[in-house]
Amino acid sequence: MFFVKRLITSLILFVVLWVAFFIGTLALVGGVVGAGAAGKANATDFQSGYAAGQAAGQEIGRKYGRTIFLGTLGTAAVASIGLSFSGVLPWCRRKPQPPPLP
Repeated sequence: MFFVKRLITSLILFVVLWVAFFIGTLALVGGVVGAGAAGKANATDFQSGYAAGQAAGQEIGRKYGRTIFLGTLGTAAVASIGLSFSGVLPWCRRKPQPPPLP
């Protein structure tokens, strides 16, 4: 029963961590690439900067989208298994057993 509790915890934690890692990675990569593209295009107004960033984002999505997807899947899997089976979470800890009586 204890193993099942840890397994269910790791599955739920995997979904939560994957969504967080995936959205965070996409936001970070998109912001960096978009800002760099807008800077290189010498954007003077919002529309031209947005267009340059959008084009760069599309290119990065096609080029590295699968890598980001698989990387976040692997990272979330390792983190969720590590957190649920290491005893960091209180409901995944073993209860201390009293020593046997002599």
